[in-house]
Amino acid sequence: MNQATHMQFNATPGNLSQYARCVIQKVTKNGKADLPKVEAVQNNVRTNQARVSAYARVCGFDDNSNLLPITYAHTLAFPLHMEMMLHESFPVTPMGMVHIRNSITQHRAIHVDEKMDIRCFFAEGERTSKGLEFDIQTEVRIGGELVWEGTSTNLARVTGPGAPKKAKNNTPRPALPDFQMKERWILATDLGRRYARVSGDTNPIHLHSIPAKLFGFKGHIAHGMWSKARAAAALYKKVNSEACTISVEFKLPVFLPSKVEFNYTESDAGINFDLRDDKGQKVHMKGQIIKL
Repeated sequence: MNQATHMQFNATPGNLSQYARCVIQKVTKNGKADLPKVEAVQNNVRTNQARVSAYARVCGFDDNSNLLPITYAHTLAFPLHMEMMLHESFPVTPMGMVHIRNSITQHRAIHVDEKMDIRCFFAEGERTSKGLEFDIQTEVRIGGELVWEGTSTNLARVTGPGAPKKAKNNTPRPALPDFQMKERWILATDLGRRYARVSGDTNPIHLHSIPAKLFGFKGHIAHGMWSKARAAAALYKKVNSEACTISVEFKLPVFLPSKVEFNYTESDAGINFDLRDDKGQKVHMKGQIIKL
């Protein structure tokens, strides 16, 4: 039986040191789907208007608002996620891990001056044909009230016994859906560095092409959570509700620099959207935002 581990932080862990620990961490882990009972907690977390405004500018939100962008709390929780994955009981190394899905539910908007209590913990893991897939749950409470929660689904590529074989799928890919609205975004080569400064996520694959190539990419790539934040910035006000859920699946990396196509359709059920390459043929991300 897994023994529960509680990690309490009085200050935000440093992200640069976390990635350094990833590099030197042993890679001989068992890759089992039985995740440890680990939770990370940081109470009385506060940010400030300057930091929030800087994040808003990079992601396309209103930088004069005194409310946190709907995706901002993820940046506060991410260092806790890293500490959980760096814990000795975690079955795989975080290096090379892929963020494949993310869902955020905001029950009410968070004011920039409010103190937040953040709790993160593992949900169940599953061995798939591609590796170990697992969720990290995040809860943000203010005065005991649950105001924000998120689920980050990650994939760690592992091989060996216990990994199901991938069945061949000869079904033709369905045609991409048509959308009512279309936007063109131009992403600069320094986007990853700018987002890293405002989010704290300094993963080297987003910063420069040389370290990205060392990890198997042809060049440096945009943060998936920037793509989600940029989509949220474009659509959040259209939902006309502070209480909403925005969920995405990350499909293909966005290399920098690049031009991309953002598409969306509004309906009574919510807003469906996707992010494609400049030819509109390859989907980088798809998702939905609905009001509660």
